[in-house]
Amino acid sequence: MNSKRKQLIIDIQNAIQNLNTENDVLEVSIKLIDNFSDGYNWTGYYMIQGEHLEVGPYVGPETPHTKIELHSGICGAAASQKKSIVVDDVNADPRFLSCSISTKSEIVVPLMDGEKCLGEIDIDSNEPAFFREDDKLMLEQIAEIVVLKLKSISE
Repeated sequence: MNSKRKQLIIDIQNAIQNLNTENDVLEVSIKLIDNFSDGYNWTGYYMIQGEHLEVGPYVGPETPHTKIELHSGICGAAASQKKSIVVDDVNADPRFLSCSISTKSEIVVPLMDGEKCLGEIDIDSNEPAFFREDDKLMLEQIAEIVVLKLKSISE
């Protein structure tokens, strides 16, 4: 993982360490994630609320998908399967729930607390095959940091 990715992880850890609400943690961290790359066209959180995902803080155009069933779309698949999903060509994936016709690729990384999925980081790009293994690893580390902070707030 390159130094730019490592620095983002450190920056997020530092930026959220003294925050006291879930919304603040999610909002501050998603803005930092979005600023990481000009290739990110929609960057946000979806959090599990009962049997569906509900959009949380995000950066990008308004989304028509404010609630997603757990087994619907790429977001629902990542939450249900409790694993990261990278889609190089969203138009070739029947699970894709289109928010924008310009979206070409997507990455979804679950926020895992042990075996429980709390939500996920979802990023769309207008470039095909934009997300690499390093992006996945970086976002998984960020997800771990965010989950630890959310757990400390709720205790």
